[in-house]
Parts: sequence; C-alpha cells; structure tokens
Amino acid sequence: MRPALVSLLVAATVIVAACDTTRAVTATDRAALQQHEAQWAQRSFHSYVFDYSETQLSTNYNVHITVVNDTVASVIDLNTGQPPTAPRTWPTMDALFNEADFAVLQGGVSLEYDDQYGYITLFNIQNNNPGGQFLVRVSNLQPID
Repeated sequence: MRPALVSLLVAATVIVAACDTTRAVTATDRAALQQHEAQWAQRSFHSYVFDYSETQLSTNYNVHITVVNDTVASVIDLNTGQPPTAPRTWPTMDALFNEADFAVLQGGVSLEYDDQYGYITLFNIQNNNPGGQFLVRVSNLQPID
C-alpha cells in the first residue's frame, strides 16, 4: 500500500510542476535588464513618444504616451483619440524599468528590449503576480525635440 501512495504523490507533484508556467529569473536575465537599463540611461534625449498597451485581469489599455523632460505630458487612447477616461498613472520608460527591477526580484518575468535604445518592448509577469498576468508591450518609440 505504501509504494502505491508514494507513486501517487510523486505523480501529483510532477503534474503540478508541469502546469506551473512560472520561470525563475536567472542571473543572465538580471544582467540583461541592468545592461539595457544602462543603455537607456545613455540616450541623448529625454522627450519622446511611444505606444503602450497593457493587459491585466480583464483590463486592457492601448494608448499613445508623450513624455517631455522625463515626465508624462499627455496620454491619448488609441481607440478613441481622446484622453483615457479612467484616472491612473502612466509610465515613462524609467518608471517601467523601475517596475521591471522590482518584478525581477519576485521571479516569473519575461522581458524583451529594443536594440537601438535598450528600452523594454515586452514586460510579462506570469502566474506569480497576485493580480493575475500582467502584460505590457511598448512600440513606436520616437525621440522628439
């Protein structure tokens, strides 16, 4: 009877582990984040525009953000062409890096970066996020004068 119970427990453990899509953050992942954050810090501009999409739980945002002197100056909903109706704080790239720095310490994060400027283009927190999956995509970043 005991060997059957042990086999059952081992099988259950393997099944639970196989269903967990959370991947540990490696030292290489942390080093890549630090490298790209340093690359971003070396840019020659502090005013820029970019498209930002965010999905968390059942909430989706798709906006165009204008940053002037490292501060969010305006946000336009790409679906309506108007400022978003829901009040909230929108990130600059520096703020997005701060969030990524914190998330990497928790594990279960996927990040992708722009080759030219080093900014984050994909920020995905998987199952370990208490609020559910968090997915951000950044595109079309352009410096402005």
